[in-house]
Amino acid sequence: MYYEKKYSLRQPERKKFALSNFAGYDENKKSRTLPCDYVDCVYNYGFKNNKLVNSYGVSEFNIGDYVFPPLPEVEGKRGVFCTTMFVDGAPRFTAVISYAKEIAFCVAGDTEWRFMKTNRFAPHTCGTIYYINSDPCLFLAGDGGVEWFANNYFYTALTKSVQDICLHYERLFLVVKDTHNSVWFSKAGNPMVWDHEIDKGGYINFDGTIGEVNAIKSFNNYLYIFCDYGIYRLTAYGDQTQFNLKKIYTSSGRIYANSVTVCGEYIAFAGDEGIFLFDGYDVSRYTTKVNNLIADGFEDISACYSRHKYIVSFTNHTQAEYGVFNRRRDNNMLLVFDIVDKSVNIMRGISLKYLRSVNEKDCCKIVGISEDCDTFVELDDSGLYLGEPMLKYWESGDIDFGRPAEVKLLRSVEYSAKNEYYLGIICNGERKEFLLSPNEKKKSLYIKAKEFKFYIRRDNPVEEIFPPTLVVDFLK
Repeated sequence: MYYEKKYSLRQPERKKFALSNFAGYDENKKSRTLPCDYVDCVYNYGFKNNKLVNSYGVSEFNIGDYVFPPLPEVEGKRGVFCTTMFVDGAPRFTAVISYAKEIAFCVAGDTEWRFMKTNRFAPHTCGTIYYINSDPCLFLAGDGGVEWFANNYFYTALTKSVQDICLHYERLFLVVKDTHNSVWFSKAGNPMVWDHEIDKGGYINFDGTIGEVNAIKSFNNYLYIFCDYGIYRLTAYGDQTQFNLKKIYTSSGRIYANSVTVCGEYIAFAGDEGIFLFDGYDVSRYTTKVNNLIADGFEDISACYSRHKYIVSFTNHTQAEYGVFNRRRDNNMLLVFDIVDKSVNIMRGISLKYLRSVNEKDCCKIVGISEDCDTFVELDDSGLYLGEPMLKYWESGDIDFGRPAEVKLLRSVEYSAKNEYYLGIICNGERKEFLLSPNEKKKSLYIKAKEFKFYIRRDNPVEEIFPPTLVVDFLK
């Protein structure tokens, strides 16, 4: 007797996975399974309530309807110093750009820059305001020494090459480049006098056990001296015979001097081992999320603070496959750390250096200079770079869904979006992109592989991108 054979085909195991809950950036939290809440490759996107949103943008700096005139066209090294000075009894934002043998300065409201010759052949790179008889006096310092500006004239205060300057209890303190293991200070109440005498000025020597002295900050009634690998605390008020110096922190990694910034109740700084917060007594590691990004940029790093945010720009020439990020330029990356919620936003493919914060009654902004703009620029929330769209990119790690040996079939993606965007899939040595339109809710994929990498990109500003869901068959 003949019996017909019947075969039973096993149905593949089908599952749904959220691609990501879009929690943020963290190079230490890579995952081979979904959801990829943290990734180590995301640029020009922000994270908010488990959605991808616009990151920051860059636009021309303005105060009300006022825009600064074009920057002076002078080649070579320059220093930028921004402050608020009282002009005609009112606070006015003032910008100073220092070049070899001259400075250019512009007060908010001016239609052009004014120029003035200095006594030095090198640009000033740092500065501070010292009030003498209630009148502001601008002190500028750099490779050419220290000069002070008053009555439309520059006076020489010190001829030694200076790396940093700080005002603390009516004295100016300096990090002198030629003697990195010492800090110089002026006479109390008279920053024009630097003579090394008991009732005038002087200097403090260091033993060099934690590297060279690089930066000084006045904070919470003390002066903090940052070296390559540690911090000293200097009690320096009253008579100089009462000065007291104490080593309070030693680091195994280098501290990036130009990143040291007073941030409200902390001093924040970047280093080989992460981003740190210092409260005057203890140092705590704020994050190690960005170590690989920032490691090569310490020489040209620039930092400032505004409204609970620590902002850092630097250069990163790591090559990538997505267009604009391969452009070689200085300070092409910007990190914005929110000290309160510990989030980080990353901008790339820009140019933004000489960061300064402008904190006035009607103006609270981050100001800088860009290679792509002829005037000052500011950080904003537009998601645009000088009016142009920025490529936004989010990429997962390699995903095997926790089953490295099995073949998977990506059947479809289910999603909700207010703007169209591209979902990219990298597998089997190929890259495929699918345009996800807000007019649809599902897109067929049909891609088979053992391992996948996913990315989301968009060239224009975005309202919100919600976590898409992948439908996956596990094939036996």
